[in-house]
Amino acid sequence: MFAHRFNRIAAWLVALLLVATAWVLAERYLDIGADADLPIVQAQACDLNAGPCSTALAQGGEVRLEITPRPVPMLRELTLDLQLDAAALSALGAPETLELDLAGVEMYMGYQRPRLEHTGAGQYRGTTTLPICTTESMTWAATAMPAGEPEASFVQFRFITARDH
Repeated sequence: MFAHRFNRIAAWLVALLLVATAWVLAERYLDIGADADLPIVQAQACDLNAGPCSTALAQGGEVRLEITPRPVPMLRELTLDLQLDAAALSALGAPETLELDLAGVEMYMGYQRPRLEHTGAGQYRGTTTLPICTTESMTWAATAMPAGEPEASFVQFRFITARDH
């Protein structure tokens, strides 16, 4: 009797787990509900391991991101420099601080959202350390937003890190 009941419950738990897994994977890989106006700079279009990357914003103006040292290492302190031109500052309301949400594209790598402080003339700077990944390489999505306002994200840069051997 107990084995029969356990088998029925286990089957339902497995089905529920499969549905939850499918939901999470769909959210992550299909970009369901993503802001269509959010410019995404792919790693193939501009390599942050080689130098800074820039793009035009949907709201107007241009943004530039630089991560040092290069190539972008894991488990070492990184300096994040984000530059907004005058038109971008005007369009975004010249926020006092920004955040850069760093998310693993292939797998969840924990919560990483360093704060970038305004240092003048549209320049924002902060530091962080990326966790190490068990795979040979990892694609990261760096999404810029005003501090505490993820719904106001205005650009995403993607870059790839590789493990040292």
